[in-house]
Amino acid sequence: SCVSVRADGRQLIFDAGTGIRPLGRRLNGIEQVDLFFSHLHWDHIQGFPFFGPAYNPNATINIRAIAQRQGPSAPVGEVLASQMRPPTFPVGLEVMGGKLEFEDVPQGEIVRLGEVEVRHAAVDHPNGCFAYRVDHGGRSVVYATDLEHGDDINAELAQLCQRADVLIYDAMYTPEEYEGGAGSSRKGWGHSTFEAGARLADHAGVRQLVLFHHDPSHDDSFMDELRERARKRRPSTEVAREGMTITL
Repeated sequence: SCVSVRADGRQLIFDAGTGIRPLGRRLNGIEQVDLFFSHLHWDHIQGFPFFGPAYNPNATINIRAIAQRQGPSAPVGEVLASQMRPPTFPVGLEVMGGKLEFEDVPQGEIVRLGEVEVRHAAVDHPNGCFAYRVDHGGRSVVYATDLEHGDDINAELAQLCQRADVLIYDAMYTPEEYEGGAGSSRKGWGHSTFEAGARLADHAGVRQLVLFHHDPSHDDSFMDELRERARKRRPSTEVAREGMTITL
């Protein structure tokens, strides 16, 4: 998981899965990055040691995660440092030549970066997770990964999504997989479906729904079929793919 947002001349990145490595190559020479973590599970942090700009001595990397009010939590800098210690990694965080600024943002606090506003909302996922919304110049995008829907729409998330131009939504499972019709149920695993994403998007008046965080067992043909199925439910729905660019 790794999504890049450009706004007001700033480079925002959400999560540092393996996609942050090729992104770092494209950002070669950049001198300021704002990196936000939805949560600190392995698949969202494992690309960070290979993020090229963090080794640039002229670069400042502002790294933020949300400090949960309840549940397990650890400072984001401590977690990133721990994955770069022997025996799991040959060199430590200190070899990164860039200026790394860590911040554990209090839950509920808005982050303002010039004219860009970043808000968040808690979502249901094991060990906790947060969705983010970026607003700038009358345009908005919501990044809502690693969440599980309930019978009722999450009111806090729905508020975050109100009239958003784009909602990037965790739709890891089909409704049948989630319910257990194709084997064991995925309930309680912390992920959602395109049906739940469409329901949230309709409720919040979202313009564009983008399905995200695909199950690794779903190949490209499966995803093509899923896109067509999702578009019957909500015609403007798109399936996220590596390197996709959306301009608002």
